[in-house]
Amino acid sequence: MGNSIAASSAPALLGDTHNPCFKWKVHNFSNLLQRGEVSVNSAPFFYSGYKWFLQLTPLTKSYSAKPCVALSLGITRGSLGLEPGSVMAVVFELSIYNHSDHVHWGSKATFNFDDEHINSKKECLIPLKELLVSTDFLADDCCVFGVDILKIDALFPEKEEIAIQKAATIQSLFIQNDNFIKLTCSVTINNFLEMSMMKFVCSRFELDGQKVLVYPRGNQYSNNCLSLYLHLDGSEKLPHKYGKLVELTLSILDQKHGKHFIRKCPGLVVFAGKSHWGWSDFIPLETFMNPERGYLVESCCIIKAEITIFGSSDACRLMA
Repeated sequence: MGNSIAASSAPALLGDTHNPCFKWKVHNFSNLLQRGEVSVNSAPFFYSGYKWFLQLTPLTKSYSAKPCVALSLGITRGSLGLEPGSVMAVVFELSIYNHSDHVHWGSKATFNFDDEHINSKKECLIPLKELLVSTDFLADDCCVFGVDILKIDALFPEKEEIAIQKAATIQSLFIQNDNFIKLTCSVTINNFLEMSMMKFVCSRFELDGQKVLVYPRGNQYSNNCLSLYLHLDGSEKLPHKYGKLVELTLSILDQKHGKHFIRKCPGLVVFAGKSHWGWSDFIPLETFMNPERGYLVESCCIIKAEITIFGSSDACRLMA
């Protein structure tokens, strides 16, 4: 996901031409700040045939000249045609809404997305100190962020410029202060070496309809690693437009030494609809299959999923 900051001038008034294709209302913003520099991803939104998301990060001086609130644009890998080797140049504007003047402040950026770079550079939208002392951008503990995608060019393979659709959507995120829900579940695969399929779906966890997806030989983005994802299969228990803001950890047990090989999502993500999060390169196959390491013992491996729910989100709805 990267921590690089775009070297650009201070965000400016974007004017009447800025018309966000996606607005993201973050309620209880102060609760996010209590978690430090952790980033948070919006639920995905569809635009011009692709599936995007925004990533919000409160940054300290270790990443920028002064503490600020930063935003970046991301695209989901592979699900909507961003195939390995393809490059897509996108011109866009990231913004924060001024509640008092009813205008957007932000900056314009260009980024080349490919299967290895699915997040643009972070754009500092406003100094954190200025945000906290003003009701212009933080009203009733709510910030409104936005993105306007202006141009999409497929550079490789070369295609005609992609037409920009006009429909715009809005999404709301609610961050809890306490009463976090922690869920843990494990699944044992007893016949890993006999699995010949590209993808294996573990039996459903007792985590509101979530499953673990295992790619024994890696997926299209990594053929020398075991790929591992947690997948929300549309959840029959929850309304279609409901999402959960979670912190995700996946691990594989070292059965010989009682330890786990752990990968933790670096930020908070929203599970909504049929979505999944995980790693194409979860663990190198050479490491996973090494008999001295204990992750695979006589064709048996044990996978553990842990999620902590920090809030909720409604999914995208059309803006009036």
